[in-house]
Amino acid sequence: MSWGAEKTKSAVVGTTLSAALGLGAVVVFTAVRGTSILRPLIALAAPQGWPSDLVAVSLVPLVAVLAAVFLTRWWPWLLVAGVVLSLPTALVHLFPDLGGHPSLAIIAPAGPPVVLLAVLAAAQDLHRRGARTAGLVLIGLTVGTQLFAASLAGASWLMLATGGLVWHLILTAMSVAGAVLAVLTRGARALDPEWPEPRPLSARFAVAAILAVLLPMAAQAVDVLKVSELLDLPVESIGRHPEVVVAIGGLIVLVGGIIACAIAGSRAFFAAATSASVQVGAMAPLLLAVYSVAFQPVLGWLAAAVGVAAGCLVGASRWRVQFAVGGAVLSALVLFILDLGTGGVPEKLIDHDAAIPGALLLALLCATVVAVVVTTGPRLAENGVVVPVLGPLVSVLVFGGAGVMTAVGVREQNAPSTRLEAVHHLDYSAGLLFLAAALIAGIAAVEHLRDRSKQEAVSA
Repeated sequence: MSWGAEKTKSAVVGTTLSAALGLGAVVVFTAVRGTSILRPLIALAAPQGWPSDLVAVSLVPLVAVLAAVFLTRWWPWLLVAGVVLSLPTALVHLFPDLGGHPSLAIIAPAGPPVVLLAVLAAAQDLHRRGARTAGLVLIGLTVGTQLFAASLAGASWLMLATGGLVWHLILTAMSVAGAVLAVLTRGARALDPEWPEPRPLSARFAVAAILAVLLPMAAQAVDVLKVSELLDLPVESIGRHPEVVVAIGGLIVLVGGIIACAIAGSRAFFAAATSASVQVGAMAPLLLAVYSVAFQPVLGWLAAAVGVAAGCLVGASRWRVQFAVGGAVLSALVLFILDLGTGGVPEKLIDHDAAIPGALLLALLCATVVAVVVTTGPRLAENGVVVPVLGPLVSVLVFGGAGVMTAVGVREQNAPSTRLEAVHHLDYSAGLLFLAAALIAGIAAVEHLRDRSKQEAVSA
């Protein structure tokens, strides 16, 4: 092998390895601070409040995400910045004093979104370079790491000594190593004659991305008083149903997100809608699956890891569309059967400690979500818009969609509040999975007809 070929290979391998290792910061952050599964980390970078003495600090995550969207050509340095910003959360168990600094707590949410955007940029470069499998696997891992983190965190009400601190330290060390490797391999990429030149975002994608990043702040403007005035209902009545406020805020963000996707164009719109649909649809059943294996944490980790690996594998294959559609349809059917088999009380899986069915459901859902997200990647990578579409646009749709779905899981009057409310409405989740399958099939059909018409035009 010639020296030039070795440099080319090292550029691809170094980029893939550094980006994959960097995702360790996302796993740790989600496992430590995550309160829900598949949290829209990029959308959550928007300020959640405005402390009078920390207004400037509150803007840091938002500014960091906006900068990352437009500075993807320097993704190695973005990866370094994201990992560094994530360190306080990752090391809080070793240095408890870190948790006492409000500024660090506010800045920390900037880390994982920047890491995700950097990895998406690396995946896009790899795909355009010709290393399509590596690029698609990295796209799958951006969502797969969040799924694995959910299994690592386990049920919120159960605290087991499962070696969590050791895992956090290992994953943190991996992320630091990935950031260092990303910088060290810049020379190899510069010497690779086939490495793609960066593409600046077009005006419409820039506008769409900025709008998507800013939109979640609109949800913060919705409160009980405004909803009471809007619906002409007593404040006390709205106060008894706080999910209404969340749902209205989510609806506002969702509508704005749809507009942002429309600005980006039809291809971006359908890709973002597909990815967001499968993620929102999988949230409730994933919660059920994770809680079902709560007392078997190792089984949960293995199930999630196997599911993510399977999703990346089939997503990188030539049959990705068939597998993604089949996985989404199968997952939806399983949810219908599960709801029917438990008499409409799916949490029986948890009550009866049904770890094996829970693990199988977890693996299936992880594989489906990853495969569907990966399937949207190739066309986006060819157009150089993976970062804005699978980053801010998908995240804002997930944020809004998850907010709207809180209205679905409304409990009965005077019933105690529980995190498993959404699990009682798996038919809605199944519907979103069917929607994702239909979108994938429709996009594939349109692309096939478009390619065939081009071939016929050339031959004519």
